[in-house]
Amino acid sequence: MKKITLLFSIVLSCTLYSQPYIDIVKFVYSYSPLKGLNEKKFPLQSNFSSVNLNVPIELKKGGDAIIINPFFENNEGDVTNVDFHVTSVGSLFGFLKKNIVQNWNLLGGFIIRQNKEAGKDLKDDWQYGGVLLTTYVKDPHLSLKFGIYYNKEFFGNYFMALAGIDWQINSKNNLFGVLPGSLTFEHKVTQRFFYGSTFRALTNSYREETFNPCASGDCSGKNYLRVDDNQLGIFGDVYLSKKIVLTGETGYTILRRYRYGFKGDIANEKTDFKNDNFYFRVALAYRLHLR
Repeated sequence: MKKITLLFSIVLSCTLYSQPYIDIVKFVYSYSPLKGLNEKKFPLQSNFSSVNLNVPIELKKGGDAIIINPFFENNEGDVTNVDFHVTSVGSLFGFLKKNIVQNWNLLGGFIIRQNKEAGKDLKDDWQYGGVLLTTYVKDPHLSLKFGIYYNKEFFGNYFMALAGIDWQINSKNNLFGVLPGSLTFEHKVTQRFFYGSTFRALTNSYREETFNPCASGDCSGKNYLRVDDNQLGIFGDVYLSKKIVLTGETGYTILRRYRYGFKGDIANEKTDFKNDNFYFRVALAYRLHLR
């Protein structure tokens, strides 16, 4: 298991990680308060929580592997005095092929998820997507990654080119991630404490029932909520034991947008709410280091 290269898929369209460790089980909670520093922008409050399970299955020692990543996410809050509550449940099913040619690995994955307004029985609330990620292992301390991601979002087909790095700079510093999904710098202080900075870009859409853009109420089409959120923060990891880690993080969002849209007889994305603010995030994970 310690030889496995991981693609970690998480909510919001797709968050992709390439990292020196794997979180077998992870619980996350984040909160962003109602108003931003700029009071002229739309007020937005968000409470987000998730649980993820990563199951890597080696087909041979140090070689090919199957990766199963089921997840559940819950996001609720208030945007311009209108409550929202959406959920996502799904899984990534991936296959890692080592040394397709010398020093090159290939990871392919299929992603299925149900994204919808919580507690509603809605039609057409499933999304399907996939990812291909190649890894060039330059040396034991540096790997470069290239690929493409696709998901059938409710606002349309969504493609994203991927470029990543997994760089062990020295015995205390690591730089890893796959952009535009995420990039993390990590510094080791002791065996029990790490700190660093991180960037993540999140895009997701959810089938909605409540938004109706037609005054007469007789339009045909499908409603959705689209969330775009970019987060830049600093974090600290405290190891409560050898494999259990508690993470605290805080930062600020960049170009965050919540958009209600309607695909049907009228144009998409009729309402657009923009608001950046501080966020606070805690996580608890069972973690295995890969080196």
